[in-house]
Amino acid sequence: MAAISLSKGEAEAAEAYYQRALDVDPKDATAQAGLINLRGSADPVQAESRLKTLAAAQPDSHAAHFALGNLYASQSRWREAQQAYFGAYTAEPDNPDYQFNLAVALDHLRQPRLALQYYQSALAAAAARPAAFDQAQATARVRELQQ
Repeated sequence: MAAISLSKGEAEAAEAYYQRALDVDPKDATAQAGLINLRGSADPVQAESRLKTLAAAQPDSHAAHFALGNLYASQSRWREAQQAYFGAYTAEPDNPDYQFNLAVALDHLRQPRLALQYYQSALAAAAARPAAFDQAQATARVRELQQ
């Protein structure tokens, strides 16, 4: 529900959903990462520190790695973003958004062959489950990289 609220631009509602999830399970890494991400714009240094701590404490938490990757990407720290997105992908390899963001990071790092591979796998995964990324944009980038 928090993700749906965020997609509608309803940050306060998303925060409430994350908080409810934490009330039920204080160790819920997805809710923790979501809250850190929501509040991170006010203090990105603290958000980075908290996300790193969360990812280290729960290395299988795809959400913590993904949120950390998003934070790095927003700062154009592509090498670190790539590493964090790879952590998210490793924890949940069928997630099309993790594959797509990994492809974008690799693209920024001028690794076109690897980027192409992950763009293609993201598009294939998006056929099997919902994805938030723009599939038309990914398809266009695949065509560019294949030339």
